[in-house]
Amino acid sequence: MSEETKVVEPQNQQTETQANEPVVEKAPEVTFTQQQLDNIIKQRLDAEKKKSERVLEEQRKKDEEALKQKQIEEAKTKADLEKLMQERIAEKDSEINRYKTEIKKERIDNNILSVASQNKAISPSQVVALMKDKVRLTDDNRVEILDNNSNVRYNPKGELLTIEESVKEFLDANPHFRQGSLSGTGSQSAIEGKTVKPFNIQDLDLSKPEDRSKYAEYRKKRDAGAIEINLNNK
Repeated sequence: MSEETKVVEPQNQQTETQANEPVVEKAPEVTFTQQQLDNIIKQRLDAEKKKSERVLEEQRKKDEEALKQKQIEEAKTKADLEKLMQERIAEKDSEINRYKTEIKKERIDNNILSVASQNKAISPSQVVALMKDKVRLTDDNRVEILDNNSNVRYNPKGELLTIEESVKEFLDANPHFRQGSLSGTGSQSAIEGKTVKPFNIQDLDLSKPEDRSKYAEYRKKRDAGAIEINLNNK
């Protein structure tokens, strides 16, 4: 019996492929001490903290600027609203004043005019012009008659003097404003050698200073008996 020949290959013999592969050298393993690890962690945490603080600061500045801009816009809006409100108030005040004037015209001027006409005033409108500044309308729409010192006047009963009483009092004190109280022929009279033409009260508008001056001069001459009066209507 023939013997079989066995070929035994060395176990550590590398194949041709393995022999051709490059040899990769392993990097040496780096080790850190606990202190080094703590320092690395601290550095990274500090870096992240600074980054967060920077982001927060930038956001804070943006928020402050946005708030400032909002406040400016709100202030402008508020100023515009206040201006508009003041304009509305002024308009309303003007309207109220016009309303008060209308009330005064209705309750005072027209009342004086009516009473003067009823009491046969020669020119009721002149009576109104002379008396209306002595009549006041209060906030609660009461009519008050004032004296020369702007004090409220009362009648003998202790009640507020009425327009009717005041007009009658005025005409009684100034009878030349009442029809038929004086008469004249229309002729001319002389005083101290001067000739004065007949005088017609209705030609005057006593709301005008110059006419009031003429009337005052006229009364002075009339009281001196130097003038005859013509109160006839035109």
